[in-house]
Amino acid sequence: MTKKLNPAINKKPLLVALLAALFFLALGLFMLWQRYQILQETRDDEMKGIIDVVEQNIDQSLKYSYSAALSLALQIDENGVINNFDEVASQLVDGNPSIDGIQTVPGGVIKQVYPYEENKAVINYNILEDSTRNEEAYRAIDNRKMFFAGPIELKQGGLAVIGRLPVFIKNEFWGFSAVLIKFENLIDQSGIEDLSSNKFKFQFSKRDPLSGKEEFFLSTTNDFTKSYSGEIVFPDGDWKIYIIPTEPYEPLYAVIPVAFLILIMSGALGWIIFNTMKQPAILAAKVKQQAGDLAKSELQFRTIFNQAAIGMARVNSLSGKILETNNRFQELLGYTNEELIQKDHVAISYPEDRDENIVLMGRLRNNEIREYNLKKRLVRKDGEIIWIKLNVSALWSHGEKASSHIALVEDISARVKAQREREENERRFRSLVENSSEVILIIDAQGYAKYSSPSLERITGYKELYVAENEIFSLIHPDDASNLIGKFKESRENPGVPFSGIKLRLQTKCVNYIWVDVTITNLTREKSIGGYVVNFRDITAKQEAEINLFKSYDFVMEQNKRLLNFAYIVSHNLRSHSSNLESILELYKTEECEEEKQTYISLLQNVSKNLNESLHDLNEVVSINNNLDINVETINVAEYLDKTLEVLQLQIKKKKAQLSIDVPDEMKVTFNASYMESVLLNFLTNALRYSHRDRNPVITVTGYIDNQRWVLKIADNGIGIDLNKHGDKVFGLYKTFTERKDSRGVGLFITKNQINAMGGNVFVDSEPGIGTTFKVIFK
Repeated sequence: MTKKLNPAINKKPLLVALLAALFFLALGLFMLWQRYQILQETRDDEMKGIIDVVEQNIDQSLKYSYSAALSLALQIDENGVINNFDEVASQLVDGNPSIDGIQTVPGGVIKQVYPYEENKAVINYNILEDSTRNEEAYRAIDNRKMFFAGPIELKQGGLAVIGRLPVFIKNEFWGFSAVLIKFENLIDQSGIEDLSSNKFKFQFSKRDPLSGKEEFFLSTTNDFTKSYSGEIVFPDGDWKIYIIPTEPYEPLYAVIPVAFLILIMSGALGWIIFNTMKQPAILAAKVKQQAGDLAKSELQFRTIFNQAAIGMARVNSLSGKILETNNRFQELLGYTNEELIQKDHVAISYPEDRDENIVLMGRLRNNEIREYNLKKRLVRKDGEIIWIKLNVSALWSHGEKASSHIALVEDISARVKAQREREENERRFRSLVENSSEVILIIDAQGYAKYSSPSLERITGYKELYVAENEIFSLIHPDDASNLIGKFKESRENPGVPFSGIKLRLQTKCVNYIWVDVTITNLTREKSIGGYVVNFRDITAKQEAEINLFKSYDFVMEQNKRLLNFAYIVSHNLRSHSSNLESILELYKTEECEEEKQTYISLLQNVSKNLNESLHDLNEVVSINNNLDINVETINVAEYLDKTLEVLQLQIKKKKAQLSIDVPDEMKVTFNASYMESVLLNFLTNALRYSHRDRNPVITVTGYIDNQRWVLKIADNGIGIDLNKHGDKVFGLYKTFTERKDSRGVGLFITKNQINAMGGNVFVDSEPGIGTTFKVIFK
């Protein structure tokens, strides 16, 4: 039966249509106003999100700066001195892009800066005496914490923020550890440049501590009528960052077309109502259709409720009775809906988990909370216990009397089972660690072991490394301690990176050393560990085998070197004697005086005798080169020098050389006799051979004690050697420095090796055209 409309209304369709149009217009404008508010709030939220990102970026940058200042402060010893400022400062600045410089400010006076060149203008500047800058510095001292001053104009030029961390030694103010952040770097780190767009602009401000006026630092508008601003509070900093929309009326522009549309639709609705009132049957059909849509919506809601993937139940919050459940909830517990609505939530809860749920439910009823969640166990109809995640939300408005709530139930039994399996795996892993042949230590920053695996006792004899209250480094062999400390320093700078292959000697409880292979990993940032994880294993047998192998290799190489050295000695020494023989014979041939010839015959006998002695010595060298023990004896240097000068007598005479000998008779050294003859012969022969053509040779030989060691100095005024050009080649094999054809580059090589083999050293000082001085320092 069709319902008839009121006749009075039917008589005034125009008035009704007009009223309806006005009502729709008012409703539409109200909704449009709500839409405008939403757009406005959305933009405000967007601006807030952007400024939050900027705030986080600046906060992170300043935290890095605080860390750098603190790291520098920790380098100050009890006397207020930083011994390695440049090294520490370079590491802090180069490794931290957030800061541009670092300073130490003892007593308020800037003494050390890095980088130096661009900041040296500020050296000796007293910030505490500068009334325009000292207020923020005193504020840091009074509060005993870091304060970021600025942005301010620097004396060395530029705009920057300066973070000053007050340093107290024995509770007395020492000065500041300061970091410098250029303002453009701070802006870059904040992300303002990246976040700026066509929609928003930014402004950065701070209130001047002297004038109290707000200063602005970015070249954008200062009109904040339509801006969102947030005050960012850092360690005693007072900055504001504004974000300003470029189109402040954009939300309004967005709703104006809709307003026109609402106006048109209102008129259209009035027209439709006007025509509809003339057609009651059509209106009745439309009402019937809307009722059907409503029923369909209800059916859709019921379908979603029943087919949801998680359990859902509506519960009476006062009595605890279950009012309604969905299919998934029924499947989880094995009950039908009719069975469940006869129960309360306590009845299906595991007894040990009821108390916590009851307490939270009481708080929900009292409007202390609006929702809660917890993990608990439920008991199924068949007695099986399942783990669930329960989320409970009130269905009444805040402040009203409790009525009912919705409970969302998620089955997490599989997750709980997996967690228990993971815990069991962890227990098994711990068992493996405790029974492993590899030692695992956790060492704190002071060098004490916080944890040690049981294998420590099997390898070292120690049950734990609190030996005589000593740190772990006291057990390391002195020759290996510096290497280990260096690796710990590298590990400190590289958290999470393992440093392996560290071989060192560790003292056991039996007071002997074993070789271990160590791996260090810095896990001080892991809360569950909080230290350096050190793994090591015993490699004593392997290391000793390697050492024996290297000794054998060194023995073979030393034998080869000695054989080669012997060959050079034979060549060099015999050539010197043959040269003397040849010179005497040439003089003998050209001499007509019989008396002089007899003199040359006598010289030939002396040279022949010395040659025979050299051959005898070389023969002895051959016999001793079969092992590493070189035959040494106590040698009187003055005697061997006289023998050498006697061999070179004709060359000295021929060159008209002047000799100055000051070698004391008590100069006795432990040396190989053959080596001593070779060394003296080579130095003196070179002094004569490479004499200056424009002057007679002057050779000075001096022996003296320096630092409890005998020194033999041989100086000449010959052609000299250009050490700038040939300094690294003077003692090289086959290295020559003149155009003489008889120069072979062997003598100095042999001489240096002979001296080194005897535990001594040789040094050279020379200038081209001036002369050369050799210093032999004996063992």
